[in-house]
Amino acid sequence: MDEQTRKVGQNEALFRTVNEEIEGLNRGMAAISDHTLHITCECGDLLCTAVLPVPVEDYERIRADSALFFIEPSHVVRNVEKIVERTSHYAVIRKKPGDPQRIADATDPRSA
Repeated sequence: MDEQTRKVGQNEALFRTVNEEIEGLNRGMAAISDHTLHITCECGDLLCTAVLPVPVEDYERIRADSALFFIEPSHVVRNVEKIVERTSHYAVIRKKPGDPQRIADATDPRSA
């Protein structure tokens, strides 16, 4: 596995874990407001500070597949992932088969 693939995968997994932790806190607010979670971009850049508004039902649908992540559309790393869905606020990327997908599967907080 090359260094970029490993680093991007680990960074995206970290952001996904952070979003899973804050999802519980956000869900209560979303239920009484606009049913939207405000999550951290799950791109591979640890310095990224983008916040993405994601409807609760979309968040749950995407979380059902460990190879999918929410990112700012311009943050895709084409050699390890591809955009499979796009909205005006975020893109959903799928990790490519092989090492990128193995890292995503191994680090999925919902598969434990």
